[in-house]
Amino acid sequence: MSVFAPSDGASGSLQNVLQNAGAVFSLRGGRPTAVHYGSPAGELAVCVSAVGLLDRSELTKLVIEAPAAQLNHLTARVAGGTVAPGGALFADGAWWCGAAPGRTVVLCEPVVGVRLTERLRAQDVHHVEVTVADRTRDWAAIGLLGRHAGKVLRALRAYGESGDPRQVAPFAAGSVAGIDAFWLLESDCRALVVVPDALAGAAWRAIESAGRPFGISCVGIEAARRYALLERVQ
Repeated sequence: MSVFAPSDGASGSLQNVLQNAGAVFSLRGGRPTAVHYGSPAGELAVCVSAVGLLDRSELTKLVIEAPAAQLNHLTARVAGGTVAPGGALFADGAWWCGAAPGRTVVLCEPVVGVRLTERLRAQDVHHVEVTVADRTRDWAAIGLLGRHAGKVLRALRAYGESGDPRQVAPFAAGSVAGIDAFWLLESDCRALVVVPDALAGAAWRAIESAGRPFGISCVGIEAARRYALLERVQ
């Protein structure tokens, strides 16, 4: 089993887009993260009434590959369950996403990523054919959250040709403005799109354009965390 240590670094073209939008940055997980755009309270209101556009590139992004049976066994041991291609399982602070037979993508907060990588290393003896690659530096993650997130996702064709979220897998390969992407549909009002880091700025602008009719606005991590607290009490 081989595990590549987490890497850090800025978000390339996306960071320039966020700077132009007025983002205030702080280091999270070793990379600049937009904390707010001047008014966390106003950004929270955007999520409650419309839809927020959020940089989540600080998330750890792991790709685990192994023969299907070994991968299922490993996932069951570490996450407490298995995921089929297209499926998504949230366990112990991480999203386990079935990308293809024998391939799982894991998305989580950096502190969870450190702990998870250590646990995966501990499986070395039992799963010698497993490889784990850290793609945190290679991939950016863009979040949509709020009341009208589903409308933006439909406009972006994240729900497929039917436009019906009930007919699509929680995790699937797709595209944003012709850019290859993975979509993780966390709930009716929350989603992540994972794209190549070098093309993240173009993907962000495309999402922003599609969301304008629905009141989309840039929000920082402070507003996102406050919104998550509201979701828990509703």
